[in-house]
Amino acid sequence: MPRIHITLPVALAALAVWLVLTLGVRWFAAAGNPGVEAAVSSGIGMSWALAALFSLALVLASDQRRAAGLYAPQPLKTFWLVWPPLLYALLMLLLAWAGGWPMPRVLLMVACNAALVAISEELMFRGILLQGMLERYALWPAVLMCSALFGVVHTTNGLATGDVSGALWQAVAAALQGVGYAAIRLRTRSVWPMVLVHGLWDFALVTATLPHPAEDGASILPYAALLAVLPLCLYGVYLLRPSQRAAVTLSDAAA
Repeated sequence: MPRIHITLPVALAALAVWLVLTLGVRWFAAAGNPGVEAAVSSGIGMSWALAALFSLALVLASDQRRAAGLYAPQPLKTFWLVWPPLLYALLMLLLAWAGGWPMPRVLLMVACNAALVAISEELMFRGILLQGMLERYALWPAVLMCSALFGVVHTTNGLATGDVSGALWQAVAAALQGVGYAAIRLRTRSVWPMVLVHGLWDFALVTATLPHPAEDGASILPYAALLAVLPLCLYGVYLLRPSQRAAVTLSDAAA
């Protein structure tokens, strides 16, 4: 069977389908009020599972599995690049639990959903969409546009609760975070290191809100997240400095 080549139009069409699966299914299941914290902690999210399966199926059906980051880091020693953000995510987790742990069943639900979200978003944004952008644009324009779209999608988390200001802050934080995620994905040529960090990061953020939910429906979490992701964004800029951008380009050409 002929395989799919991930061009920019294919990537954008895949993003549209992914949005329907992620947001549409979640909205329908939550009767029009898809609050993230409640959805993540109440049970396995069908929307995230479907979106993850869709993204994985598309990458498997493509002729660019390696280029889209489906395989293990290459060379394997590049996996060390993930340790700074991984340790940072672990620190966020410790801070999140400083005030007490949620119930074990809730922790299990959050962990499962955080893993599904991480797989779904990394395959979609740092796998399919970033590869489609790189087919047409140079490295930095592709990274910035992909990260901007990642931020725009995250506005729905705040808008679902009516917190417009929080949604905008969360969008900026997600966009900055996307720069760091894309840099590590390009340097390791794999999405899996960032699946690990992304899942742990979401797990920490969600569990931080569960023991002490905001009484008025607003939350300082988006503002705190914005400050927290700045080091990750700067780390991404460092990883894609001019000398390393040349190495990324050469490795992609050889793939």
